[in-house]
Amino acid sequence: MYRSNKEIIKVIKNENIIDVLCGKEPYEVECSRFTSDVFPTDINAVLVNYIYNIKSEVPQIDVIFQDALTKMIFGNNPSKLYIAILYFDACIFQEERKKASFNIDRELLAKRISDAVNKNRDVLEEEIVFYNGMKKKCNAQYNEL
Repeated sequence: MYRSNKEIIKVIKNENIIDVLCGKEPYEVECSRFTSDVFPTDINAVLVNYIYNIKSEVPQIDVIFQDALTKMIFGNNPSKLYIAILYFDACIFQEERKKASFNIDRELLAKRISDAVNKNRDVLEEEIVFYNGMKKKCNAQYNEL
């Protein structure tokens, strides 16, 4: 479902950015039916259309976004950790393409993600259930990050 930037700005100012990032109803952005993987929301669409696109209206969006990712990483919720990793990856991709309206602190977030993945390895290797009921089986074997 598409939301206007005004709606998203209001949600973010009310400190509900994590709901937007995780695709919690009513903020889910449906992924293309051609996507071959299970995602709770269209990560790139949310990042590009909502987060990067509101920098002029919410100048501190970079801090708000990075703080939200940190909360998701350390929140003891495997689906939020997984989603934070997807955003981290998408941010790097957008930054490399010079399409990001701000840059994340890669080193800091990479360290936090590494710590959280190592701490939650067992849970992440099980089935992850997202807000919308979709399930993701992460059965890959990880080396120490």
